Amino acid sequence: MLNYGLKFLVIFTAILFLFACSQEPWPEPSCRVKTNYISNHQGAGACIVRLNNRLLAMKLDNSLYDLPSSHSISPISAQCSAHNTLWLQTGLNVEVEDVVGLQADGTWLFGCHLEAGFDGSESAFMPSDTSRPEVEHIEFVDPFTLDMYDWDKPDQFIVVRDAFVAQGQHQSKLQKQKMQTN
Repeated sequence: MLNYGLKFLVIFTAILFLFACSQEPWPEPSCRVKTNYISNHQGAGACIVRLNNRLLAMKLDNSLYDLPSSHSISPISAQCSAHNTLWLQTGLNVEVEDVVGLQADGTWLFGCHLEAGFDGSESAFMPSDTSRPEVEHIEFVDPFTLDMYDWDKPDQFIVVRDAFVAQGQHQSKLQKQKMQTN
């Protein structure tokens, strides 16, 4: 009888040890959409993160750039799709704002606000473990030093750059409003 109890204790301890050492992935954050900008857009979404006139972009292993974006249809809103995709591919938790563009493939582009101490001058950093396998690193780029042939999907480059400009205009408007209320 003692033998069975000892064997059970050893097996139980081994199983407990194995499960205690396994790494659980971080849970996805809740979808963060700025209250004033909740939309009913459905489909794929991507974030335009603009900091100090630089765009957050992924550098792919083919040396081309792309936005962290999901091109699959999802049952969640396009804003939440943009938020979740940015989180999964970069590990950054943003607040999604207003629509700033729409790509020909139906991907909605949203202005997204990133805090967390970034200012756009950071050097390239590694993507999250859940990023697309072809992502080499994440970096802030000046989209006006790039041309369409630096972009993974050249036909989407002008829309992305226009959305980048629209996000800058939106940020300027918000800064003016904030200054007037202070």
